[in-house]
Amino acid sequence: MSSDIQSNIRKNTIWLIVLSIVLIVLGLVAIVMPLVASVIFTLVLGWILLIGGIVRIVKSFQSRRIRSVWLNLVIGILYAIAGLLILVNPWAGTLTLTAILGTLFIVEGIFAIIMAFRVRPGGQYFWLILLDGIVTLILGILVWNQFPFSALWLIGLYVGISILFSGMSLLVITLTSGRTLERY
Repeated sequence: MSSDIQSNIRKNTIWLIVLSIVLIVLGLVAIVMPLVASVIFTLVLGWILLIGGIVRIVKSFQSRRIRSVWLNLVIGILYAIAGLLILVNPWAGTLTLTAILGTLFIVEGIFAIIMAFRVRPGGQYFWLILLDGIVTLILGILVWNQFPFSALWLIGLYVGISILFSGMSLLVITLTSGRTLERY
């Protein structure tokens, strides 16, 4: 791990520990209540898209360049429509998000596995990053194998598992970064 990263971890240790604990708790809550977590995740995303779309539409009219106005306006309208569709029918939104999330987990898992080998095989965090990547990749494959039947609970459960592993990884890295710096 580079000394810049370790320096940042040392400066922000308390915040990183708090963030780790929050991620672990949120992950566990999502695992215990996957249907609720799926709907909440979907509705939050719907609101983000709707508000983001409205902001983009307003911003498009503030643009001085004609081409930018139309591009931003169209993108803003699409965001707002997507957000409204999700808010009006969260179950359909959950199905769509499950398909997107399955793809995202596959890509994220592959990238994490690649990153593990870039960190340095045999290094202190290699196994942790590799495990995170393998688990995330397997989750993505399982999403697609069970789609669409389990979509209503799958998204909450898998987001919970992913958040839990991310929180645990961050906590271990934060708590051990000082010792790693002393070794090198």
